[in-house]
Amino acid sequence: MLCAARCVTFVPVSSAQVQPAGAEATPPGAVREEVVASFPDDPRLDTAVTMLSRGAFEPAVIAARAVLVESPGVDRAAAILGIALSKSKRYEEARGFLERARDSSQPFPERKHAAHFLGWCCYHLGDLACARTAFERHLKQVPDEPDSTFGLGLIALAEDRLDDADKLFESALTNFNREREPKKANEAKVLTRMSDVALRRGNVEKAEELLERSVKASPVQHETWSKLARVRDRLGKTAAADAARANAERILQALGRKQGEEQPDAKPDVKPEKQPDAKPDVKPEKQPDAKPEKQPDAKPDVKPETKSPSTPPSTPESKP
Repeated sequence: MLCAARCVTFVPVSSAQVQPAGAEATPPGAVREEVVASFPDDPRLDTAVTMLSRGAFEPAVIAARAVLVESPGVDRAAAILGIALSKSKRYEEARGFLERARDSSQPFPERKHAAHFLGWCCYHLGDLACARTAFERHLKQVPDEPDSTFGLGLIALAEDRLDDADKLFESALTNFNREREPKKANEAKVLTRMSDVALRRGNVEKAEELLERSVKASPVQHETWSKLARVRDRLGKTAAADAARANAERILQALGRKQGEEQPDAKPDVKPEKQPDAKPDVKPEKQPDAKPEKQPDAKPDVKPETKSPSTPPSTPESKP
């Protein structure tokens, strides 16, 4: 069902939901229709955008891919497919579609944000040069967009440009808090990364202060609690560190420990102090191995020595 759609400066409700935090949005009732051109479109793509807004990434992938198979020239389908794949952490697959969307001449609503999602794909793939270029391009199209600014801060931190990282994180934090509906989770993630800068500088007290602000903003991030526990350990605050570790463990238990990559980091903070892992590791090794080793070794050492001087060589051969 290929159709032509007009490109306007406002984004439909479904499309606005897929935009990154801080992207330009039209206030309710302020519809500004400045027609630029038409672009090939398909109504199924609006459905895919709605799926994205609800976290249904795989159905969005299927819907966008179906449109692209039937109508290969629809760049908006490539953009939405790339965004959905990126949200699914399938960065290698997403990259090509997002590059196509970024370079498209079709003025569909999501085009100016393609560079943003491309930046995160490149960042997670370890291509920091690509990520930097993409984030900077997005900021030219959407000035002061906080999430792309945050991405540049992460790149600066990875490259040990601490002054740049500080400035970028401060800017991201300011602009996140200027949004019409600020999200505490965004504030928390920036504060946590600012604590990384403080730790890199050796300022452990400042790191603790920033992490405390982070968990106050969003107390459900177990990674932040675990990091706060380690910082308090360094400051000699044993009781406070244990309390932070306990919070991290409770959050993981509430999540059902489904986040496999994060479990190994959380367990060493808690289990070595409780000793549940030490007993299973010791008992199975000592008891089964000790008996077989002592009994077979003891008998051959004694019998040949007592019998060999008094017993002829023929008797040992007959007894077995």
